[in-house]
Order: sequence, then C-alpha cells, then structure tokens
Amino acid sequence: MKKRRKISNIIIDLTSLLDVVFIVLLVLVCLLQEYKDKENKIVADSAAEQSNLEAQRELYNSQLEGIENISDYVTLISINASFDAEGDVTTRKIRVMNSDRSYPEPDIPELRGMSVDEGYSRLTEYLTEYISYNSDKTIVLSLNEDDKDILYRDEKEIKKIMDNICAQYGETVKQRDMIGE
Repeated sequence: MKKRRKISNIIIDLTSLLDVVFIVLLVLVCLLQEYKDKENKIVADSAAEQSNLEAQRELYNSQLEGIENISDYVTLISINASFDAEGDVTTRKIRVMNSDRSYPEPDIPELRGMSVDEGYSRLTEYLTEYISYNSDKTIVLSLNEDDKDILYRDEKEIKKIMDNICAQYGETVKQRDMIGE
C-alpha cells in the first residue's frame, strides 16, 4: 500500500516578507517622485527656453523689418569719376549711384579737358536737390578716392563739393570716410 504522508499545517511567517515588500515599494515611490521632479524641471526649463527663443525671434523680425525698410531712413550715394577704359584722361565721366531707386539718375555731362564747370555744377545741383527733397533721411556720400581711374584734380574738386554740402546740411549728410569721427 501506498503510504500517505500526512501533510501538516506549516505556518509561514510573512511578516518579514511584508516588511521587505513595503521597503521596496517605498523606494520605488521615492524614485518615481524624483523622476517626476526632474521631468517638471526639464519642462519648466524648456518652457523658459521657448519663451526666450520667441523673444529672440521677435527681435530678429524687428531687425529684419528695419533692414528691409532702411531705405526709408538712409540713402547711400556713390560718386565715381573715372576716365575711359582706353586711358584717355581728357574725357572723364561722373557716374552717380543712388540707393533710392525711386529718384531718377542724374544726367551729368562728360568732363572734357579743362571744361569741367558744367559737370561739377550739375553734380552739385543733383546732390543739393536730392538732399533738400529728402531732408528727413540720413544721406551718406562716397567717392572713389585714391582710385587709379580718377584724376587728382577731379578727386579734389568733387571732395570739395561733398565737403561744402556736408557743411551746408549738417548732421543729415555724412561722408563715408567721416563716419565714426
């Protein structure tokens, strides 16, 4: 016959096991709280950074608008007096480039030999007329000084015209080489 074993009631004491489970549970809750705090800090930092980036973008857009509309406040006028490419120093041409595209280009006669009065006077009229018409803008004048294609006498005369205009109109007209002085 088979022997039957008698199963006895074994009592297992789970008290110590419950203590371990609760300690593990407490550690997990603390770790979860710590991770949640880190996550909240990261979210707050991200929100602050996004706010900072938005402010920077608004400043950038403001600068961009200012640059795009700079012609409403500043006009650059470049004057180039040079002789022909073939090296004929008796015939010189004064070219004026104005950054204000709405204003027509000047018709300045060529400088031939010593007959230069008409060309210089037409340049003076153009500059005076433009500056008077745009008195609310800052105007920056530049000349191709120290260029090998400009005669010394033309450079000096045009520089004198520019100096007179700057003295006449004061703070609204500047010469490129005088900016910052």
